Amino acid sequence: MKKLIILNPYWIFLTKSECCFQRGMRQPKDAIQREVFAVGNASASLYSFHIPGAQGKLACMLYSAGSDREYPTIIFTHGFPGHEKNAALAQLLRKAGFHVLIFYYAGCWGSEGVFSFAGSIRDTVDVIDFLMADETYHIDRRHLFLLGHSFGAPVIARAMEQRPFIYGAVFLMPYDLGRLYKMSRSDPELEASLLNLLQEGAEFIPNTSCQQFYQEIQENPDYYSYFPLMSMLAQKPIYWVSCKNDDQASEKIHTLPFMERLKQDPNNRILWHSYDTDHYFSNMQERLAGEITCFIEAAIAKDEAVWLDDAAFQERLTSILTQEFRTITSGQAAQRFHISKPYFCAMVKKVTGTTFSQLLLRHRMELAGQMLTFGTSPVAAIADYLGYSDASYFEKVFKKYYGCPPAEFRRAGTHST
Repeated sequence: MKKLIILNPYWIFLTKSECCFQRGMRQPKDAIQREVFAVGNASASLYSFHIPGAQGKLACMLYSAGSDREYPTIIFTHGFPGHEKNAALAQLLRKAGFHVLIFYYAGCWGSEGVFSFAGSIRDTVDVIDFLMADETYHIDRRHLFLLGHSFGAPVIARAMEQRPFIYGAVFLMPYDLGRLYKMSRSDPELEASLLNLLQEGAEFIPNTSCQQFYQEIQENPDYYSYFPLMSMLAQKPIYWVSCKNDDQASEKIHTLPFMERLKQDPNNRILWHSYDTDHYFSNMQERLAGEITCFIEAAIAKDEAVWLDDAAFQERLTSILTQEFRTITSGQAAQRFHISKPYFCAMVKKVTGTTFSQLLLRHRMELAGQMLTFGTSPVAAIADYLGYSDASYFEKVFKKYYGCPPAEFRRAGTHST
């Protein structure tokens, strides 16, 4: 059974039933899973490459949702030492329409250099800067999200501090290394747990030691904690996922105190879900991907509704119709705006005074009239160009719009609407 905690009415519409309602589904149990697997793009790809880091090359994999447009992008940061690569979650989010970039900190899993906690933060910032400057992979720079798993949570918190343009984030089973260190100073059991974690990391990460890790935390524990950044984080759309039975990132230490203090800010934008799962969310990959998708789409849609004025909406709508009139649907057009289909249709009606289908029909018919008047292409070829697979159906639609069939229209040599 999932526990849902809504700390701010800002996210009241993001309950599970609402997510399913927005997607036109009735059965909450499997609705999100079905949506995630239903969405795909024939041009989706997997790219493996290196990004320049402070100590050398950082190994990266980009799960690309497509190359037909710019896609909102999620950067994953892994835990310590990073056994869980989160590849399955990345695949699901790609199918949901996001670019997902997985990379490995310096000294880990094929990346050059020597690992350090501070270096992990620096590496993340380097990856962000690389994507912001990239012209190859169709990154939507305006909608760049971070997802930090376990130790990756304080990493992305510091990265967001250094790169405040980051749109939002997902904190997944967050592990506050700095807070744990401070608590361990007066709790032998916690100290033993911390030392075991550091020793395990040293065994898997080359050229490191438990002592080195401990000393690094000891020198500046607050730098590896997200608690000091609460005010900044509260202003961002953040989806916080924890596990009440987590044997590694205990909610009692790493989540509950943060959420209790967060209540002092009634305008915060953090949504917290607590699940019955494990630290690696083994039994809920599909469901989690669906809820992350709901959260990010809703966050973008809410802010888009604020900044997008009528003139800007009209301009973008005209561009979409001009470039994609052959195959575009209202649902696909809504995705171009990063808003829900019902909201998109309402905006079209408000701004243009008509429906999207009527606008699309008008664009196609006016173009058909021009091609018949000034061109020599056969009617069947014009129909195919305009996105009609059935020429007879095109002729029927054309006659209803103009009052005469295409051949007669061409002979008359007139074009009036």
